[in-house]
Amino acid sequence: MATNDHTVPRMYLRHFARQKKKASTNWFIRARALTDLDRTFEANITHVASVTDFYGARAEALLSDIETRAAPVFRAVLDDPSGALPRTWPLKREDRSWMAWWIAAQMVRTTRQRRRLASLAAAADAGQPPLEMPHSLKSLAGRDAHLRFMADQLAVLAQIVYNRPWGLGFSDACLWTSDVPVVILNGHDDEDQLRAAIYWDVILPLDPHRFLILPGLATLGDDPDKQRDHLTKFPGGLGLWINGVIYDAADSHLYCHPDHDPLPFLGAHLGRGRLPAPWSGEEQSDRPSPSYLVEYSALGKNLTVERRWLNEHPPAPPAAAEEVAGPAPVTR
Repeated sequence: MATNDHTVPRMYLRHFARQKKKASTNWFIRARALTDLDRTFEANITHVASVTDFYGARAEALLSDIETRAAPVFRAVLDDPSGALPRTWPLKREDRSWMAWWIAAQMVRTTRQRRRLASLAAAADAGQPPLEMPHSLKSLAGRDAHLRFMADQLAVLAQIVYNRPWGLGFSDACLWTSDVPVVILNGHDDEDQLRAAIYWDVILPLDPHRFLILPGLATLGDDPDKQRDHLTKFPGGLGLWINGVIYDAADSHLYCHPDHDPLPFLGAHLGRGRLPAPWSGEEQSDRPSPSYLVEYSALGKNLTVERRWLNEHPPAPPAAAEEVAGPAPVTR
């Protein structure tokens, strides 16, 4: 029987969606294709980021189990009544573990990964060595290159993510997401995804104003506050930068909450080239890969942002009327 496989989990997209009727089970998100950013359409999250028989029943069951266990962790992080950033951080060990599994799954499950792996498989046919995987997992993956990659990488990636310092942040600018929600800065299409996940920054928008950043070695520097789990707050410019990163790595579509669309404020942030797509016939020289460097500070102890700023947008200063809204104040 055919399966309707979601390459981006509905439980995740729901945080960028709204109900048209209270108590409805239908959630709607604003979507746009990369080929026409000005044209948007509102769609039920059931019908976006889904491909028939993309994984198969066994892999879909595994991913669904991870999503089920991670969903309450998302709620604990995002629904804390004490503030837009929770008073209790970092997460408990078990919650952190399931969140790490979920993040790792997003790194390996996307349509971009499948296209990338198909390109690598073609290169392997030309004489390069194929990807290796543990013998015990071959029965799960069979001959499917994407499932082999998922089985080979998932547990190791989850451990890498678990061990990294986690920064939970609030963005003054509205955030969108895409069909590639987790981005490894400067190493997203690295042939060695494990090495890239260890070294580079990792970005994940969580909802229209919250995000997770796993600072890489260069970003950590000598800052002791970022070498452990921390909270942070990005001003509008850095929030727009996150949107640029998500745009650069997206495969075909971008998604945002209908009331939190960042596109009108992005302007030059989308002017540079996106990540190359060699599987579509592009050469690296045709579209040089963008590179990123981010500097930010951890938020002081016991500081948060009032929850009302998740929905209200402070007015921009007069000199910046066409730019992103003004900053949300930090509170104790």
